Amino acid sequence: MKERNIDVVTIGLIFASLPLIFQLTRMVFAIVSDFLGRKVFFIFNGVLNVVSGFVYYFAFTPLQFTLGKITEGTMSASLWAVNRAFLLEESAKKRETLVHLRTSAYVSTAVGSLLAGFLIVWLFYANTLLLCILVGSSIIPISLLLVNRRKERFSIKRAFQHLDIRNKEKVFKKFLLLFFIMGLSFGFKSGYVFPWFLDENGFDAEIIGVFLGIQTLLAGLFSYMFTKKIKIEKLILLSGVLYSLVLLLLGLSSYIMAAFLVAMYGAVDGLLSGGQEGILLKISKEESYGTDIGLLMMGLHGGTTVSLALSGFLIDLSGGFMVPFFLSASIFVVFYVSVYLLLKE
Repeated sequence: MKERNIDVVTIGLIFASLPLIFQLTRMVFAIVSDFLGRKVFFIFNGVLNVVSGFVYYFAFTPLQFTLGKITEGTMSASLWAVNRAFLLEESAKKRETLVHLRTSAYVSTAVGSLLAGFLIVWLFYANTLLLCILVGSSIIPISLLLVNRRKERFSIKRAFQHLDIRNKEKVFKKFLLLFFIMGLSFGFKSGYVFPWFLDENGFDAEIIGVFLGIQTLLAGLFSYMFTKKIKIEKLILLSGVLYSLVLLLLGLSSYIMAAFLVAMYGAVDGLLSGGQEGILLKISKEESYGTDIGLLMMGLHGGTTVSLALSGFLIDLSGGFMVPFFLSASIFVVFYVSVYLLLKE
């Protein structure tokens, strides 16, 4: 977008559409999959990987990039609406399985980020997108190999019963609000913010790819190594304190220190994701895994949408990243302290 002359305020608004679209479509997919099974959504994800890549390839205006975010959000929703639920239904060691899921996602994203930085320089953005389309298309035949377990006949009445928040326990409603607060914190550093931050500090595409790749690799490593060994409430508290500290330091940093902290944030993210998966497992019910997880993530992505939309304005008005990073660090304190106290109860 920056190469095609889209300004930072507009980029923030375009990126803000992603979590909104993601969550709205995710809820629909999650509810339907709780009745009809998960396989069709993995196949749909492969199809939308191809469509999304082509939309971005031909995008030059803000409206065209927004269309790209709509297809990308729907693509991601079709996967994350069903992957956790699919694995929870198929696995005995549920927490360990969720950690493995996040670890594999982190590691593959890290490899993709590292490669993308160099491919963008060697092949340019457009040709790199074509390569992404080719890789994404391989999801379709792989998904066809999955076994589909149809659960029950779809019923609108039953679907709304799963979705009705009034039927949820009091603690579930508290966590729904807290996930919104977490999303509100995340939006100020999500999406385009770290790449733009590194770009403004003088790094080119290859080096940005390297630092983001290291960040994601560390996230996967720390998620795998530590999150199965630490109690959820302690994990949330530890990762929360580190999150606020790193974001505050990022707001005061520049050049090499800024890049180092962006990479090191991956360790915090890995710990945090393990705690998040633990919460999802603890308060979602087996008969409605997809819907319960979807509702909690609706809170998360609703908050992210709000702060991500504001992020571009704050960067533009303040002339830097200190304000959004400070807000992210401060808001997150409310989340992790509240979650720690709730889990201790």
